[in-house]
Amino acid sequence: MEASMERRQLEYFLAVAEHESATAAAAQLHVAQPTISVALRSLEKEFGGQLFERTSIGLALTAAGLALLEPARQVLRDFAVAQESVRDVLGLAAGHLDIVAVPAVAAGWLLEALVGFRRAYPQVGVRVYPETDDNAIAAEVRSGRYNLGLTVSSPVTGQLTSQQVGTQRLNALLPPGSSDASEPIGVDELAAMSLVTMHPSLSTSRRWLETQLNQRGTSPNIRIELGSTEGIMPLVTAGAGYALWWTPMMGSDIGECVLRPILPSLERPIIMSHRSGALSPATEAFLKIVGTDAANTTSHVTK
Repeated sequence: MEASMERRQLEYFLAVAEHESATAAAAQLHVAQPTISVALRSLEKEFGGQLFERTSIGLALTAAGLALLEPARQVLRDFAVAQESVRDVLGLAAGHLDIVAVPAVAAGWLLEALVGFRRAYPQVGVRVYPETDDNAIAAEVRSGRYNLGLTVSSPVTGQLTSQQVGTQRLNALLPPGSSDASEPIGVDELAAMSLVTMHPSLSTSRRWLETQLNQRGTSPNIRIELGSTEGIMPLVTAGAGYALWWTPMMGSDIGECVLRPILPSLERPIIMSHRSGALSPATEAFLKIVGTDAANTTSHVTK
């Protein structure tokens, strides 16, 4: 069997694993559904076991399928690195850069970094994916699903090279017209105010605030709890309450809302990670741009 066919089979396998449906995978890849089914049967024959099983909601990975998931992603990422490296030497298209990031970092530090990167390398396509879990980001980067990961804690997953590229500070985002703009506000004062926030499993800032207030014998006055960040700004702008807001963030994002530093202060690192070993030209180009901006940061390698 030709190597290109084996690569295509792995692409089909990963698409079905993601969508839990051969039909949905075929639609995404713009191929006929029987093509997907034939490729999966061929893979199962080659590996000697079933990769998927039918459930009431679709196709689920078997133990053998789960074992194949990460190696399949790594094979496709390694192939992409090789392909882009050759094209770079030949002066052809420079490929894509896939980045997974904590939403607050993606909306702040990363946007500013991408401006410089796109200015220097306009031919490179960039795709950014949100993820709130630092451990999930590290695992996905290690598996080869993404070129780069941006977290707010150092990864414990092996085979990653990590570098601190910046810091973020926690602030209180208050409705338009609030007084004392830019003046610090204490957590005791925040305890009496209505808070718009995300579920505790999705928000490190909320968990920090709850710990601070619990030590003082009180708790946040949570009035609206969300499952994502999209609704926070409109609610604060409408006067529904305040929110916890990490900076740096693109200045125009807060509109007419008022930003005040919180006391005691909380800062967290911005950590950029990538797989150790060969990198795609697009990844190396981004690291070069970031390295210029992060000349005074400390690098470390997790083996």
